[in-house]
Amino acid sequence: MLLSRIAAGALALGLFVLPAFAKNFAVPAKNPSITITLPNDWSTEDIEYGFQARPKDEGVFFSVESAEARQIDKMLADTKTWMRDNKIKAVEPIKADMKISGIDSTVFQFRTSDENGPTTVDLILMPAGNGRVMMLTVWGNDAEREANGKALDTIFGSIKPIN
Repeated sequence: MLLSRIAAGALALGLFVLPAFAKNFAVPAKNPSITITLPNDWSTEDIEYGFQARPKDEGVFFSVESAEARQIDKMLADTKTWMRDNKIKAVEPIKADMKISGIDSTVFQFRTSDENGPTTVDLILMPAGNGRVMMLTVWGNDAEREANGKALDTIFGSIKPIN
């Protein structure tokens, strides 16, 4: 009887630890320049230039894409199409240069609206070496971003350059 209680206690303790597991990605898949970690309970899906991910509540959208620097215009055009397809109103972005995990990055923030009201889309461009560039995208309204803020902070804090 004591053994079954200990086993049950160990199982219960193990359930508290499970959410700490995470999915690690090297990006881009060929000759990666960064590693990034996503929460284990986020769903992921391959897309043309990389992958996209969403939490269980689907409150925010996150993607990582990489391409040859010469393809950046096509990647940005595809992003404009994606925004239109998701009924995100076209507006001029706010542009800022900053370091993210020590990587020089350019952030384009679109403070806009979609069919559910005010929303924000961040497009973050990072050099990926060897004539390549990466684009990270985050989309969600303020409440959705706040609800998933800890996960987003963890994702961006997990970005590590591969030297």
